[in-house]
Amino acid sequence: MSRTADVVIIGGGIQGASIAYHLTQRGHRHVVIVEKETLASGCSGRTTFDEVVGGHSGWVQCGLVYMVTEKDREALHHNVALGQRHGVPTGLVDAEEARRRVPGLNTEGAVAFAFEENAGYGDGYGSTVAFARRAREGGATILQNTPATGIETDHGHVAGVITPTERIATRTVVNAAGPWADRVGRMVGLELPLKLELIEEAVIRVQAPDTYPIDTPSVYDFVNGLSFRPEGTGHTVVAEGSSYFKGALDADGYPTQPSDRYIEDVSMRLARAMPRLADGTPRGGWAGLLEGTPDFHPVLGTAPGLEGMILCYGFSGHGFKEAPVTGRLIAELILDGRPSLDITPLSYERFAAGRLLRSLYKDDPIMA
Repeated sequence: MSRTADVVIIGGGIQGASIAYHLTQRGHRHVVIVEKETLASGCSGRTTFDEVVGGHSGWVQCGLVYMVTEKDREALHHNVALGQRHGVPTGLVDAEEARRRVPGLNTEGAVAFAFEENAGYGDGYGSTVAFARRAREGGATILQNTPATGIETDHGHVAGVITPTERIATRTVVNAAGPWADRVGRMVGLELPLKLELIEEAVIRVQAPDTYPIDTPSVYDFVNGLSFRPEGTGHTVVAEGSSYFKGALDADGYPTQPSDRYIEDVSMRLARAMPRLADGTPRGGWAGLLEGTPDFHPVLGTAPGLEGMILCYGFSGHGFKEAPVTGRLIAELILDGRPSLDITPLSYERFAAGRLLRSLYKDDPIMA
């Protein structure tokens, strides 16, 4: 069996779904997503996502408080100023304002604070499915439980994608395979630097009479090496710290639950950051993969030496929030020959050229 497509996207995560959505919004109907399992099986505010795309993004706008120590003061000031230049409603605040925003927050040890008004969190699965549904309505074909097993080339140009059941003839392939991106790269002799890390999150049940209401801002606490946010009815906090996992990770099989040691450690950090929640009860949590590049920034753009091969991988935990614009930029690259924003700093070639991007935060390379 065989078929023809203008574009084949390998990977049915939020990046692949967003790219397909933006392509079909431009009238490009012959788009195929091949996903080895099911949509969003691997690793946007409501006013933009739910009204424009449709579907359920799970977006909760609660705001975000940053608190840093002296070593990261300059980084925080720089990023706040950068955000303001681009119209982001963010600004520096003092410790008193941080405590007012997050009642019970322990600000001891922090020297600089910021508050971002329209920040929040959302549902990656719901957003992926919504992007994919709209793409399908626009003419895209989504093949689930259909892994790409090979990529055909012809004189330096992509020629097709092979699956267990068919050949899909195409002149454009997007590698949006997330933690499997390096394997897809090897299909065409391309070594893509990719390091898998385990991200764990603990769920803490808040004891009455205390609550952590859903509109309480999330917190990035650089003092205690912790981030936390509300969840659900206001009786649950989701907290994340540094993982203890040191074993080898395989994209086809990895821990999906945090270790007891991790949950205990994060619970103690939360008790220091929010003493009034110290009696909270750990209720397990979840774990997933972070697909990291050498500089913890994604790779976007064309693959060197192979015409028609587009790279879109390595989001290092930021893929959910970046997917709406990433999908548009990759669609523009395919249809217009260049995106509306300059993505050359995110090219694959930057690694060999030593043009790695660096975080200003001293101990957190993932934070921009």
